[in-house]
Amino acid sequence: MKGVLALTGVYKEYNLRPVLEDVHLRLEPGQRVALSAPNGSGKSTLIQILAGLSRPTRGAVTWSGRPLDAAARRCLGVLLQQPMLYGDLTGRENLVFFARLYRLAEARQLADRWLAEVGLDDSAQVRVREYSKGMKQRLALARCLLHGPRVLLLDEPFDGLDTASRAYFEGRFDAFAKAGGTLFLVTHHPEEARQMDRQLTIRFGRVRES
Repeated sequence: MKGVLALTGVYKEYNLRPVLEDVHLRLEPGQRVALSAPNGSGKSTLIQILAGLSRPTRGAVTWSGRPLDAAARRCLGVLLQQPMLYGDLTGRENLVFFARLYRLAEARQLADRWLAEVGLDDSAQVRVREYSKGMKQRLALARCLLHGPRVLLLDEPFDGLDTASRAYFEGRFDAFAKAGGTLFLVTHHPEEARQMDRQLTIRFGRVRES
């Protein structure tokens, strides 16, 4: 069953300073949505609220009309500016850990399949702290995808990727949306935003079509 992730009347303040004001946003199945805005405008805050990692000061975050809860968060694949990987674990151990966290069957086989998919099978036994930036990004994107999410919330997903890796993930994301998944990405590259179905920006704390 496909779900709709939505924000209704969301405000967010830090130390009484407003960051987001009266945000209304619906992310529909099959949509590819880009958010572009200047640094400090609230992009990272918005994606953290959508992911359920930060609570709004006021307003509602819902999944299919109900408050976003732990079960609904399992439907999300999230990439923030930090890759959320464990540097002292190998690439394989990281994916096995997250597969088990999601209670997925055959976690080791699933991890190996995704390592091969993103071209990290030769580095599977290397500790992640020794990975390059691009390798960490590929592993973090594999972590986002391995549990079969319905919504991808991605902050600069192509950062650090080489041409081949970028082409692979662009194709993967397009196929994801065509299959009914929802793609929401933050980017500072106008050409990336123009490839999406919707382009959003943030002005004075409010989300607007751009």
